[in-house]
Order: sequence, then C-alpha cells, then structure tokens
Amino acid sequence: MAAKKKTCYPHGVENFICPVCGHPMPSVEYYTARPISQEEVGRSYDSRTIRITYTDVNPHIGNMCLFCARDNAKGKRTAGLLVMAGGGAISIIAMIWGVVAANLTERAGGDVGAAMGLPMALMCVFIIAAIVGLAIFIETNRLNPWRKYSQEQLFILFQILIKKEGSLPGAVCLSPGQVSQMKRG
Repeated sequence: MAAKKKTCYPHGVENFICPVCGHPMPSVEYYTARPISQEEVGRSYDSRTIRITYTDVNPHIGNMCLFCARDNAKGKRTAGLLVMAGGGAISIIAMIWGVVAANLTERAGGDVGAAMGLPMALMCVFIIAAIVGLAIFIETNRLNPWRKYSQEQLFILFQILIKKEGSLPGAVCLSPGQVSQMKRG
C-alpha cells in the first residue's frame, strides 16, 4: 500500500504548485484561532446556544492539492463502487431466486411465504450494503480536481482534509464568513 500523500499546506501562497504531483493547487482563505472560553447563553427544549470566545485570530492562505487528495481516496472510492455494484447484483439475484423458489413451491403445493423468507432477507441485506457502498462512493468522489469550487466549498474540503492530517494542533480553523459574523455580533 502506498503512503498517503500530503494534501494540505496551511501556509501557502497564491498559484502554488504541488511539490508531490506538480499540479496547481487552489488557494483557500481561512483564519486560525484558539478558543479560550465557552459559556451557555440560551437553552430551549431541544437546543442550546453556546458562546465561544477566541483569541489569536489570524488570517492565512492555505493550499490543497485535489489531485493528491483524489489519489489518497482512490482505494475507498473503488471499495465503495465494488460494494455498491456487488450488493446491487446479489440483491437482484436473491430477488430472482425468491421468485423462482415461490413458483416452484406453489406448484408443489407448499408454503410460498416460507420459500421466500431467506431470499427476501438476503435481498434486503444486500440492498443495504449497496446503499452503504453508494454513500462511500459519493463521499470520496466529491474530491474532483476538475470541478470548479466556490471559496466556501474549498474551505469545507480544506477543513476536512487538514483535520485528517492534523496540521493545525490546538487551533480552530474558521472561514472568513464566520470571522466577519463574529466581528459584527
């Protein structure tokens, strides 16, 4: 198994080229901050409002390589596709098996419901497996280097990837929108 490539560079510059694969990397504007306190300011029957106070709020420009991130997710994406296709195919086979078993049992004068029990249970299990495979495939397929992303979408991807790599220990990654909202309120 190949080693995971580094995908996020927290202290990047505009038009930075990936040192691993040589592709251009999109720039992401973000802020780092350190939380110093939090307090509950409101509560209702199903939610709480918490006020968090931050210190050392600093702007940064980071870069992330979507090509390397896509390569890192290749195994998961392939596994999700295989689970989805396999689960779908086996559920169809189980459904056909159930129909054939029901017809044969009916001709023999037996209990049709009992004959369809196992095939239908297998069909349900493999449909659930196909749905899980589809969810994995969709989640890993959103790292598409050829897609145009807005700054908000890039920030969300950057935040997910940088948490996985652990490049900002002890700091919280905030979007420019969050910081401007905190300055207003």
